[in-house]
Amino acid sequence: MSKRNHPASRRQPHTPEHQDDAFVAGVMDASRWTSQNRQLLLLGSVVVALFVAGGVYYVNFQRSVTMQAINQLESIHQSISILALEDAKAQLSTFLDRFEGTDEAQEAVVLLGRLHLEAGDAAVAISVLERGGLSLGDGLGLQGSALLARAYEDQGRWPEAESLYLSIADRSMLDFQIRDALAGAARTRRRQQNTQGAAELYERILATFETDDPGRGIYEVRLAEMRGIAEEVG
Repeated sequence: MSKRNHPASRRQPHTPEHQDDAFVAGVMDASRWTSQNRQLLLLGSVVVALFVAGGVYYVNFQRSVTMQAINQLESIHQSISILALEDAKAQLSTFLDRFEGTDEAQEAVVLLGRLHLEAGDAAVAISVLERGGLSLGDGLGLQGSALLARAYEDQGRWPEAESLYLSIADRSMLDFQIRDALAGAARTRRRQQNTQGAAELYERILATFETDDPGRGIYEVRLAEMRGIAEEVG
């Protein structure tokens, strides 16, 4: 009985000639596709070129805006150094309109808020600082938030001041910032007749000192005062 040949035995080997033919066919297919889609490829090239050019322009534009903002802020600081405070306020207001959204605008918000607060315009300072979108996640935001809390305090908005002071204390990393914020919160609690709560905050402040630190003295006095008032009321 005759044996059937296995299908694999009938396959033709891939000779170099066959491989060359396949390569040539592939090249011809690619060339044909390129010819048929020439306009599409050209359009794609134009889009890529425009995208790259737009990216370069945006980076250069942002760099130019940043340099302008830095230079103008330096000029404003010079006005402050010679006590031309009203002129500095006007320049800062214009600056915020022009450079809103930049990192330098955040610095301008804090600076303008401080100038208004120091001039006794707590209400204006609050308006400026609240619109600034301050964050407790960075040093500048903590500084501006401390100014805002003080402005609330000056306006008699005790609960808002207390809440913001406590948030600042929770987010601050430096002992002096924590102490200042807790002391501010203690003042507002005292204003709200919450002497026991104020005493608790002074205890928190004392916990940030070493036992032999001379800086403890003023807070120990305040703690004793709050405890004495709390006992009298109680």
